[in-house]
Amino acid sequence: MVYQHIIFDLDGTLVDSASEIHESAAYVCAEHGLQIPSQEYIRQATGSPPVQFFLDHGCEPVQAEALVPIFRQRLAERAGNPDRVYEDVEQVLSLLYHRGMRISLATTKPTGLASLLLTRYGLFSFFSHIQGTDPPLRHKPHPDIIKACISHAPNLKALMVGDTCYDIEAASQAGIDSVGITLGAHGEERLSELEPTFIIDRMNELMLVLGIEK
Repeated sequence: MVYQHIIFDLDGTLVDSASEIHESAAYVCAEHGLQIPSQEYIRQATGSPPVQFFLDHGCEPVQAEALVPIFRQRLAERAGNPDRVYEDVEQVLSLLYHRGMRISLATTKPTGLASLLLTRYGLFSFFSHIQGTDPPLRHKPHPDIIKACISHAPNLKALMVGDTCYDIEAASQAGIDSVGITLGAHGEERLSELEPTFIIDRMNELMLVLGIEK
């Protein structure tokens, strides 16, 4: 097997969380007199730093950063519905886990919030390492959080799986191969522009990429 360490993005890759993110962003915008983002805007913006949600909907830059903790607190209170987990995800993670592969998460969310939500989604136990974008680490497409995942298992050949161009570019900058999955934010056309190593439409197709029989 070529790869021994699989690094997953969270939102749009393992879970269809756009509705949860939208609810929290819309709540914060409404509470602070901002324009309300559409759910399609949130879906397309998934993977971006959440401060961008507020900047794009009428918030002044000096105030936008202060809204991010409120947004994340709302997510912590409301998000994590296990029905949001994409089909095949739990089965694929279980197969990888029981074959002894290292599984990591690299997400825009802070590590603590990501861990909480993974627990609610019922996926936490599969992961060897959960890496959020905690300061001073920079958001994807910078490679910081992927490199942090790799640093915990430097001798294993790693593969990044994500649904956005940010995931693919970050993997490239980190010097590893990537899988673009078309379920989430950016779709096949946009992902193809970044030339991921592989493109898949469903999570169970990852097993073909890895040469694993189900």
